[in-house]
Amino acid sequence: MNQMWLKKIRVVVSLAFLALTTLLFVDFERIGPSLAQAVRYPQFVPSLLNFTQTFALVATGFLLVLGLTLLFGRVYCSMICPLGTLQDIIIRIADKLRKPRKIKFKPQKSHDALRYGVLALTVGLFLSGSTLVLSLLDPFSNFGRIAGDLLRPLYVATHNGVGSLLEALGLYGPFPLTWKAPPLAALAFPALFLAGLIWLSARHGRLFCNTLCPVGTLLGLVSRFAIFKIRIPKDACLVCAQCSIHCKAGCIRLKAKDVDFSRCVACFNCITVCEAHGIGYARSVPVKFFPSPPADVPQREPSNHPGAARHPSLSKEGKTRRALLRGAATALVGWAALPNSPPVEAKPHNRVPTVLVNRKTWPVAPPGAGDLARFNDLCTACHLCVSACPYGVLQPALLDYGLSGLLQPHMDYISGYCSYECNLCGQVCPTGAIRPLALAAKQTVQMGVAHFVRDNCIVYTDHTACGACDEYCPTKAVHMIPYRDGLTIPEVRETLCVGCGACENACPARPHRAIYVGGHPIQQRATRPTSKPLEREAQGEFPF
Repeated sequence: MNQMWLKKIRVVVSLAFLALTTLLFVDFERIGPSLAQAVRYPQFVPSLLNFTQTFALVATGFLLVLGLTLLFGRVYCSMICPLGTLQDIIIRIADKLRKPRKIKFKPQKSHDALRYGVLALTVGLFLSGSTLVLSLLDPFSNFGRIAGDLLRPLYVATHNGVGSLLEALGLYGPFPLTWKAPPLAALAFPALFLAGLIWLSARHGRLFCNTLCPVGTLLGLVSRFAIFKIRIPKDACLVCAQCSIHCKAGCIRLKAKDVDFSRCVACFNCITVCEAHGIGYARSVPVKFFPSPPADVPQREPSNHPGAARHPSLSKEGKTRRALLRGAATALVGWAALPNSPPVEAKPHNRVPTVLVNRKTWPVAPPGAGDLARFNDLCTACHLCVSACPYGVLQPALLDYGLSGLLQPHMDYISGYCSYECNLCGQVCPTGAIRPLALAAKQTVQMGVAHFVRDNCIVYTDHTACGACDEYCPTKAVHMIPYRDGLTIPEVRETLCVGCGACENACPARPHRAIYVGGHPIQQRATRPTSKPLEREAQGEFPF
């Protein structure tokens, strides 16, 4: 079975998906909506969650993945999953850096109790209304946080540096990109996850995919019934052990000349290193769900070969498989958010620091989230909306939604504000947690309502003219009314307010704003404003 061409196809397809997915998170505008949809379509967890809400044809990518798995096994893990390809790159780099040795990988235990326990825990919590474990272990979401939170600032710095250099040379440079830094505590999880993934991949290959990844475990169950499986014909095998040495999943049982196809990630390394072409895809025979060890297992052990390794006894493996729902405990540490300074310092300043704290009862979810409970149940915190938001207002939350909403996006009006003319977050959300809204519909979604704190306003405390909140409000929900001595002070008309946060972002009072937006647990509808005057009439001294 000379099928060496399979690995070439795998490498080309996996690198293409990795490049496009990375570009999707670091520079969404470059990839375009059509290509972005093609990249998101086959991602298993986002597609499955989106389908449960919309039943739309564009959300059937998980069915395509299940079909491919029933045909050829876990090709999703080897070609489509960006986190899988990232692990392959780490494995290759680690192999180049380590001292030369003959045995690259050793056969691994199946760890059935752990992987099936994690899968059972993930499904159980999801059915109970929590996506916490799913969002922490989903491969697409983890790659999104790595690319969007860790790689994107490097990409933006490089992009803007090249643009500045071209402009210095008198050439037209690319339009500069912006990046609003989230709280450092929100960056801790993707950084720690990446460090753990590097260590695990460099030492144990694709062990994450076969122990902690719920998608890998689910597809492994499906691949047991695959029509075509990688097989080792007993009459063709020379027992050279090269396939076992190069198997990054550690799933080849050399003594039995068998492949545990539920753990095979379809990397095809075994096919390319077999000199006798004694391993490859073949049509499978019907098997039981938990197949028992074959009765005619060869007793000869390839102990005379330096690369051969002893395998665990099949009897213990059979017993381990029966521990389907045992094990799996998840530990989680929450971090307190660090203060994040605003990108642009507003003027004028308050002379006396404000003391009344802005007490927000509910966080502000993105427009189109609807019910906060529904949003938390569907969002896997992939941070694609965070990366695509052109105004930097969407930031990862810590405990704003509670423990179950860890790292999910929320409106951070210290970082930015939601533009009245933007509805991009709903267009890019892969799970349907943020519903796509037409711009006209989005402009009347009331995410929350602005609250004015007179004792924090510099008009009241410093007797200074301001009006920044009125100036930036797109719906005129915040407008100025006469105060005293020719000054004016803000007033909020709640029916017009959409909760965009432009007023809070522009307010110059520090450390606590004089106006802030409190979220709704269920988003409401605001009254559409009348046309706003092109220019505000100056009342007294213009504040800027």
